[in-house]
Amino acid sequence: MNTNVKKPRVSDQIFEQMKDMIIEQKWRQGDRLPSEHALCQLFGVSRVTVRSAMFKLNALRLIDTFLGDGSYVRRLDTEVALNSLIPVACLDEDLESILEFRMEVESGTCAIAARKATKSDIAKLRELLEKMLATQDDRDALSVLDLEFHYAIARISRNNLLIKTYEIVWNIYKSHIKQIVNAMGGNWGIYYHGKIVDALEAHDTPGARQVMYEHILKNLEFVRESGETSVTQTMGRAPITGGKHGV
Repeated sequence: MNTNVKKPRVSDQIFEQMKDMIIEQKWRQGDRLPSEHALCQLFGVSRVTVRSAMFKLNALRLIDTFLGDGSYVRRLDTEVALNSLIPVACLDEDLESILEFRMEVESGTCAIAARKATKSDIAKLRELLEKMLATQDDRDALSVLDLEFHYAIARISRNNLLIKTYEIVWNIYKSHIKQIVNAMGGNWGIYYHGKIVDALEAHDTPGARQVMYEHILKNLEFVRESGETSVTQTMGRAPITGGKHGV
């Protein structure tokens, strides 16, 4: 039996309790939170623990803190609700899970973008493609452009929920994408990006969905074939030459 199970830190427990009080509206929108001293007494913990929990609440935009005044509960909206997913999602370094998520969500997003893409949108995507072609030998720069390309498609969808979802995904994924691009290269990625732009320009909804699905499926197949199931496995390894795949 494995007895090395990590217990939640006290600051994490207090954060969860405070977050629940906001979500359950025990502390309502506009309410001023108790003082730091009062929170220490309420939860029976130190100032350091309370400050750590408050920092997380601020980071998730559940509260606003004003110097010399105090902390107030923000309005709970879609953005705040999605932000609350970040702590759990950040723990997931399973590349298969990330790519499976991207394969399903991005194919649908691409289909929506195909209906709404303007000439200006297409011009910006083609400009990104040119930059990617010019930076194939610089995989760090290529990874940044790759990320920007996929996020641009989310913006073209003009669906605020999808755009916000992408922002959360990228906050998780951007810490991994450099290692992934270094391992996979970019040739296939650039190839599929070109096909995606063509489908968007033609307003080919089913075609855009299919090509994005195939694009990310290529990466998923690479991960499964190579055994690179976690980003931590790719760190410290030499890049795979030939650029067969790419995100």
